[in-house]
Amino acid sequence: MGTEYHISWVSDKRNSIDLASEKKNIHQQVDQLLLAINKSMSTYDPQSELSLINHNFNPKWQTISKELYEVLDMAAEVTAQSHKAFDVTVGPLVNLWGFGPDKSNDQIPEQAKIDALMAKIGSDSIALRQQEGLFQLRLGAPRYIDLSAIAKGYAVDILGNLLQAQGVDNYLIEVGGEIIAHGVKPQKQPWRIAIEAPNDDGRSVQIIIPLSNMGIATSGDYRNFFEQEGHRFSHTIDGRTGYPVEHKLASVSVLHESVALADAWATALTVLGSEQGLKLAEEYNLAAYFIVRAEDGYRQLSSRQFEQLRLD
Repeated sequence: MGTEYHISWVSDKRNSIDLASEKKNIHQQVDQLLLAINKSMSTYDPQSELSLINHNFNPKWQTISKELYEVLDMAAEVTAQSHKAFDVTVGPLVNLWGFGPDKSNDQIPEQAKIDALMAKIGSDSIALRQQEGLFQLRLGAPRYIDLSAIAKGYAVDILGNLLQAQGVDNYLIEVGGEIIAHGVKPQKQPWRIAIEAPNDDGRSVQIIIPLSNMGIATSGDYRNFFEQEGHRFSHTIDGRTGYPVEHKLASVSVLHESVALADAWATALTVLGSEQGLKLAEEYNLAAYFIVRAEDGYRQLSSRQFEQLRLD
């Protein structure tokens, strides 16, 4: 996935040999699982399941893995509920604006190129079904599907399931910034997670929240952007317009039992902006925390569900 992962857990093993064996066993299983997810959903691996779909257009129903089906199905749910603010086919526009694997020289693309790609964007062309125990996909038109805004969260969820299957109930998992915490730390202390302040030139903490049996994902524009003639262009592209978002929202953090959904919703709310995003978060009872740029610094907004979970 082009990133790092970190896992901490509370072990019931007291013997150093048993502890070393547990660490080795879990480490091996984690690596195998992440390699399998990468082999299914990577856009960097030309032989991954997703890459083969992207580069070999097939208008017929084709069988896909259960894991890929689950991620695409969750993505479709967020796409519909966010009024297409979340779109897994927006990758070509991200690349055109210079925020993909092939970095550009921070230039605004020609309008004709944007218009040409807009005809190739849209999750409506992705159909899913289950038939006779098979998971299937059909593309109504050629599409380049990029799951980078949901796959890392999905990986965190699956790793949590793996640890619990090993009898580990107290753990913290992080993959590329997406996090889940379960149970408590030693001495029964809650896991504590810092939400970063959206500073362009350094790292600092905005707030710290306790987290248990819950995941968190954050999306922001303060690390990946370029400026031209005093105008800031974010890496967050709105697939409905073909342009980077222009509102004052700096970052969004979403708490959810599913880190995959938290991951997708953080992106969707970033596209929508603080006003529309907060309204939608309230509508779907999402725990969302917004940091918005203001003339005198930053202001913070949060949904009722976020405040409730924070107090709990």
